[in-house]
Amino acid sequence: MTYLDVQAPLRKKTPAIVAGIALFLAGAISVAGLNVFGERVGFGFIPYLVLAIWPRRANTLVSLGFVFFAGFFTDWAIGGVVGQSSLIFVLIWGFLRPELRSSPFSPLSLFLIWFAICGLALVVMFLSGMFVLGIQPDFAVLGRQIILATVLLPLFLLMRRGIEMRFSDREEWG
Repeated sequence: MTYLDVQAPLRKKTPAIVAGIALFLAGAISVAGLNVFGERVGFGFIPYLVLAIWPRRANTLVSLGFVFFAGFFTDWAIGGVVGQSSLIFVLIWGFLRPELRSSPFSPLSLFLIWFAICGLALVVMFLSGMFVLGIQPDFAVLGRQIILATVLLPLFLLMRRGIEMRFSDREEWG
């Protein structure tokens, strides 16, 4: 006899693959930047937006594989310390696991998760930069990237809704 309340939710591969491809695309976008009023504004925090809206019912192993290899791809694309983005992506995905998020996906919880992701990323960047390179990251540049990514967060949420409607199974993406 089984009870529906105690069964583990089914994990599907399709949401993990779609989110993984989006993470690779966000890693490619993170290479670009804009000049705004003489200051360069980068897109380095765009991949973290994808991690913030990761689907709850995605297959765990497929998701972990995409997250890990997307981090290596991002490091390779931006010419950064190899493995730093992989470490940050896996820590973010592991600590703020999508299946532990509230259901339904609320904007308030999204912003709380987003600020937790930014804080965790800054701490790991600072610590890994100090131990690996012996230098501190430029917090002004990182702050501009966080502000730009925070402004783009509602756009990513709308794109997530579009993908959710395209696959027509709200429970997978919820």
